[in-house]
Amino acid sequence: MSRYADLTREDLIARLEKLDAAGPSTPPPPKPAAPKKKRGKQENQAPFHFEAHPTRHIAILVAYQGWPYSGLAIQPTIELPTVEGELLKALEKTRLIAEGGGWEGCEFGRCGRTDRGVSGEGQVLNLWVRTNRKPGDGGADLGDSWREPKEAKRPRVKTRYPEETSDAEPEPYNSEDDKPKPKKKVVKSSEPKPPMEIAYAKLINGVLPPAIRVLAWSPVSPDFDSRFSCQYRHYKYAFHRHAIPGEKPLDLDLMEQGAKRLLGEHDFRNFCKLDGSKQIENHKRIVHKAYFTEGEYPDQIIFNLIGSAFLWHQVRHIIAMLFLVGAGLEPPSIVTDLVDVDKFPAKPGYVMGDPLPLTLHECAFKEEALDWRFGPYDGPYKSLSAEDKAKVRPLAESNLDQLERQLERARQQAYLRAWQVGGALRRVHDIYGNDLIPEHNATLYPTGGGDSVMTKAYRPVAERPLGETPEVVNRKWRETTGKRKEEKRAAERAAAEAAVDEAAAGVAAVSVSDK
Repeated sequence: MSRYADLTREDLIARLEKLDAAGPSTPPPPKPAAPKKKRGKQENQAPFHFEAHPTRHIAILVAYQGWPYSGLAIQPTIELPTVEGELLKALEKTRLIAEGGGWEGCEFGRCGRTDRGVSGEGQVLNLWVRTNRKPGDGGADLGDSWREPKEAKRPRVKTRYPEETSDAEPEPYNSEDDKPKPKKKVVKSSEPKPPMEIAYAKLINGVLPPAIRVLAWSPVSPDFDSRFSCQYRHYKYAFHRHAIPGEKPLDLDLMEQGAKRLLGEHDFRNFCKLDGSKQIENHKRIVHKAYFTEGEYPDQIIFNLIGSAFLWHQVRHIIAMLFLVGAGLEPPSIVTDLVDVDKFPAKPGYVMGDPLPLTLHECAFKEEALDWRFGPYDGPYKSLSAEDKAKVRPLAESNLDQLERQLERARQQAYLRAWQVGGALRRVHDIYGNDLIPEHNATLYPTGGGDSVMTKAYRPVAERPLGETPEVVNRKWRETTGKRKEEKRAAERAAAEAAVDEAAAGVAAVSVSDK
């Protein structure tokens, strides 16, 4: 209840007259507002100087969806979005590599180059990046995988703000809760802290598009090369056994018989796309395993192909031939015939498989080569005992739950899109029934990714015209594009030498005139 409630009208008037006689009260001057500190880069702060930071050699494990991009590798002559292009921008934005230095500046290497539309969940890259570590900081020995800064570190210039001053007396505390609490003393642990590094995976993911994710990073030796250190690559190709409505399902037994004929070392010139610019003369490759497994969804089959290395579009050519075998259009022996270069010195014409279902699943290395982790922990991880691993797991797997949520969200969204896309098909079946009779008198066979080929009269592969042999393709490239490139390089060298000679002559002329 208000303290004025019991006052009479006369008492209230008397109190107001007394206040008027005292005159207006002067409020205390307001406190000067402290200047707001600018967030981010300050005006007088020195720009970031990459050469003043040490670097180290690491590997990163990358997963990506291939369909939004024009392949993995950057195309130097065509401005199209690529996976490596997005990674390069992210690494420069996070200042992990020098801006403008490109892949050459960080000695970048990749395990396998995937083409337009092909995805990856096990791509391994290696490069030199900025580091927080220093030799002798109590962590694992960095050895030659750590490099000194190229230049001395420049002093940082900080913007100073005037201190807040006020002549006003401090206001009394209204209650005990308003009083500042004494700071709690932090009891430091006697155990040494594990070595800490930049949280590479989280940092890069923070600026990458959702279709590309860094799954892990690992310290590596200075001689580690993700391409040449790789022991084998494992590709997966997904397809539906009932690939075409109204057609008979693919015969997996026949496809398995054909796949077994791939094992071992063979000349796979007839299971690839020839590229004269690479001047490849040896098309022999080793296939370690070729087998089929059931997928995650009903009717889904996964073709697994494991080999030491692969030629351009090799997996897509192999699955295309296995589709013909599974459709009953070719015998399994066609695989043996096509790796016999005496019988087929050049590739007969046939359509290769669609890129959408193809995924680079794994790049395998020696056990001691990689030690994956996600967070900033930089000690040994894979070799630790279960007890010791539990102690450092919060650091080694820091923010891994955030990555899991991101990937799970993307997976559920893909399921929902597939359900919505299938809505029209469900309505057709509701109206017309599930047993639709195909209205065609032609042969249909799948090429992967939901696509198929229809032909009125199927022509066996053995009877189709052959393309050019690798020798002819290489010779034609040397005589055309290769010759033009060599002439261009020769002209550039001649121009550079002429410029040097001209500069030297100018220096000599100045020297003579001075004398």
